[in-house]
Amino acid sequence: MKATLKVMLVLCALAASAAAQSVGDPVQEVPGLAVSGFDWKYEGYMPFEVVRSEKTAESIKHTRGTDYVFKYVSRLTVKNSGPKAIKSLEWGHVFSDPETGKELKRYRLKSVERIAPGETPTLVKAVFIKPGESTRHLNAGEQRVEVTRVEYEDGTVWRANVSEGHKP
Repeated sequence: MKATLKVMLVLCALAASAAAQSVGDPVQEVPGLAVSGFDWKYEGYMPFEVVRSEKTAESIKHTRGTDYVFKYVSRLTVKNSGPKAIKSLEWGHVFSDPETGKELKRYRLKSVERIAPGETPTLVKAVFIKPGESTRHLNAGEQRVEVTRVEYEDGTVWRANVSEGHKP
């Protein structure tokens, strides 16, 4: 009877662990860091200066101009629940096909901002998309955030495991 109870408890623990690591989770867990929210928002378009070069047999001609890009903002709210201050944090804002789970687009972002133990900041990073680039993933994709690297003030680093063929 006791042996059967132990086996059942072990099986329940394994089942709970497998459920917690399901592929559909919008956020993965990082030791000492709790992600409480994330957001992706369109914030208009922005002008930026470009330099175009034209090369001929006799000379190189440079012209300056202005192009426009679409501005989006990725927001990530985290709580440093660990004992060490965080120096920088890297994450991926990932868009996946809701039916197949296939990754459509990944934006790699980095915030160099001190996060003291117990603090809960919202990290904000701008993402610029050229007008010619496809944005189908923004409307059709399911979003999730993957924290890929945490650098602490004491010089130690936490990195996510490489999985599903992409580099963190």
